[in-house]
Amino acid sequence: MYRSRALAVLVPSLLAAVLGSGAPAASAAGSGDGGPVPHCLNPEGDDLNALYHVKQRIIGPPACRETFEKAQWVRSAPDWVTAADGASAVYPEGYEPLRIDPIDDFDHKFVSATYVHDIGTPQEKSFTYKRKQVLRTGSVGPDGLPFTALISPPFKALSVGEHTTTVFITLDAEHCDGLGTVREENCLPAGSSVFSDTSFEVVSRPRHDGDHDPDKS
Repeated sequence: MYRSRALAVLVPSLLAAVLGSGAPAASAAGSGDGGPVPHCLNPEGDDLNALYHVKQRIIGPPACRETFEKAQWVRSAPDWVTAADGASAVYPEGYEPLRIDPIDDFDHKFVSATYVHDIGTPQEKSFTYKRKQVLRTGSVGPDGLPFTALISPPFKALSVGEHTTTVFITLDAEHCDGLGTVREENCLPAGSSVFSDTSFEVVSRPRHDGDHDPDKS
């Protein structure tokens, strides 16, 4: 599975500006121009489009950083992986989970995810979704560890060129994954923090033999 640990907490003033900028709804599902969509494979070779029933191009893993112009796209974030259960979990000193199993603790504390495109530019746009709109729960990896995936609703097409997409998550209490005792590595803070940040490119859709060009009619 495509996994990671969260990035550092964002500077509070910038975070407030991002989360307070409004959140227009993403567009409804659809493939843009109706053409075929390349599927996204994570580093382990899993087909994320098939796994999560996504019709649009997924942006997230290293091999999935390109999408077509005029086509909707979906943002995935690295899976959050925890200890298998409460019995095997280990935590930093003083931490007390609210749910016995660490994966249930994460899902319970998760409030929302905010997706910011082209952060810090005039083209910046922000979208916020609640738990049920983004969390994909109930999965277990080959190593026997449970994980929760974050898969956004579809976003409208962006202009051709380079873009960035940053994911912030908001938790209503601190969460630790049960896999270690180092807070900086194994825990997520209460409030909002950066979870994933990546760049990607929107490219022109390749033409195929036999395509009709109305400008040359």
